[in-house]
Amino acid sequence: MKKLLYTFAMIGAISIGSTVFATGGICITVKNKQLPTDSPPIYDQGRVQVPLRAVSEALGATVDWNQKSKTVTVRKWSEIVMLTVGKKTASVGKEGGTGDSSEKINLDVSVKTFKNRVYVPLRFVSERYGYKVDWNNNTVSIQSPLDQNQKAALYSGDLQTSRKFVMDAMHSGFGHYEHMPLQTLHAHEDYSTTFIFPEGEVLRFFAIEGNETVTHFEYQDDLLVATWQAHLNKNGEDSIQQLLKDNLIDRTGPTPKINKSFLYYSHGIMGDSSWEESGQISIGGKATQTGFISEVAGGVKDSSGTITLTRQDEIRKEVIKIPQ
Repeated sequence: MKKLLYTFAMIGAISIGSTVFATGGICITVKNKQLPTDSPPIYDQGRVQVPLRAVSEALGATVDWNQKSKTVTVRKWSEIVMLTVGKKTASVGKEGGTGDSSEKINLDVSVKTFKNRVYVPLRFVSERYGYKVDWNNNTVSIQSPLDQNQKAALYSGDLQTSRKFVMDAMHSGFGHYEHMPLQTLHAHEDYSTTFIFPEGEVLRFFAIEGNETVTHFEYQDDLLVATWQAHLNKNGEDSIQQLLKDNLIDRTGPTPKINKSFLYYSHGIMGDSSWEESGQISIGGKATQTGFISEVAGGVKDSSGTITLTRQDEIRKEVIKIPQ
């Protein structure tokens, strides 16, 4: 990224200084496909700016323009970005959130119009939604956040490897929600997470955090997205059974129905104690533990069976060509 910024800065300094200048020598590619647009990138103050609507819509976002306020609003999932022509800041928030919940982001240069198109700094829009930006041979490329090895692990790895990959991705702070996120308070210092995978699948799953919040995740365009959430009813019933019986509140839509058996894996920590558990769930909802281990102060206190991320004789049923 430093190389990218240095290259842009040098081009700006050598070619135009601080003057806005359109160039037809640079093309934009989004996921290896050249972006057709009648508005080429421009240089401004040593930075490349791109036509906001063309790039945003290529990434699956929607764009609305308010002529009176000179403000443009970009929406993708539940995320909203508002930019105003002439300003060097952007407002970032969530659909359904309050005005106080928005965040101000500083931009390298001001938002501007050029030939009736709104232009913004290249990196802001693409990186805001998790994509990588690169510069090579006069081409600005917006790419998947995953490299080829990561794509192979996700899309064509064995179930054990791929499930470990997506669990790590969830814990790393994925950040994308189709609806306003529900809050998990971690009552009673419960920092447990239970993953529930449909038989033979990796790219969609449930996660229950803190025995409070259940989330349905899906991979979309190489990005992990929370497509649905609900809170458990807190009636003392096992959290997995509450999900299977749809005994939930505060849900963000109809509970996803998956008529399959499942693999579950749970882990948690409380003070100096930790535990792991794995098992399988029949189509009828019966859960059977296959492995368990608990530790206190780094030493094993109790264990049984084998911790695993696959059901017995389970094979992957997703057939997906690795995206380029």
